[in-house]
This record gives sequence, structure tokens and C-alpha cells, in this order.
Amino acid sequence: MAVAMAENKMLNAALRTMQVIFAIIVLGTDGYAIHAYRGYSTWRTTFTGDTVYVHYGVPDAWGFLLFCAAWTILVVIFQLIAGNAFADHALISYIPVAVEVVAVLSWFAGWIAVAVNIGNKACPEGYKSCEALKAATVFGAVEWLLFMVTAILAIKLILNSKRRPKSSTTRPTADI
Repeated sequence: MAVAMAENKMLNAALRTMQVIFAIIVLGTDGYAIHAYRGYSTWRTTFTGDTVYVHYGVPDAWGFLLFCAAWTILVVIFQLIAGNAFADHALISYIPVAVEVVAVLSWFAGWIAVAVNIGNKACPEGYKSCEALKAATVFGAVEWLLFMVTAILAIKLILNSKRRPKSSTTRPTADI
């Protein structure tokens, strides 16, 4: 038996609450990692043969994960406001589903991109900011799973909505 979001408001509230809590945790841990990170410097040889001293700052993936956490709070607010208000409208009902899918994809890209940075030059072992980044990555992966659940439930809600005809609109015996 499929559980639809409209039928189980308690499940919807619990999932949305967990999404906001984990987004706040990712905001805190990733924000701390970005704040504590000092970057690294190295000597690089250019294509002309010159040697330059280059400083690398915070990787872009870390900022993207921070964006995903802030975006999640806006998504949850939108989903709570939109809720079932658009369920009976033809094209507008797909907007909450599209928002869910974008959130799923952004969280997937975010935690994978940050996980790639763990253990390399951008985040070597021993940095205290890397421990916070590992926690942000784990919570980002859990956040992605939460959005997978809510996206699947939202898609099921749209596919099973009452606005779609359940029977054929053609006559069984058409004049030939």
C-alpha cells in the first residue's frame, strides 16, 4: 500500500522537519569548515616555464554544499505552503515535484563533490576543518536520501491524483 503525502500529514511533517534539522547541521558544519580552512600554497610552473607561488582557497564544492543547505530551507517552506494547494491544477501541480527533483539533484551533486575533496590537498588529514567537512558530507548524504523519499512520494501523489481520468474517454463502439 503506497503512502501518499496528502494522506499522511504526520509523515510529511516528520520528513520536512528532519530536512530542516539536517540542513541546519550542514549549514553549521560546512560553514565552520569554510571558516576554519586556511587554504594551501604551492609553487607551480606555468606553460611558459615561469615558477609562481599560488595560493588555493576554499574549494567551490564546499560553498555549493552550503548553498544546498540554504536552498533546502526555502524548498521546505515552499513545499509546506504549496502542499496540496496545487494538486488539482493541471500544469501548476508539477511545480512542487520539479522543486523536489532539483533539490534531490543538488544534494546529490553537493555531497559527492565535497566527498571527492576529503583526503586530497584541499582537505588533508589532520585539519580540524576536515573533520567538520566529513560530518557535513555525511549529513548531506542523509539529506539527499530524505529528499529522495519526499520526491518519490510527491511523484506518486501527482501520478495518483484525481484530476487524471481513470477510464477511457472514447466510446467503445465508434461509428465507422
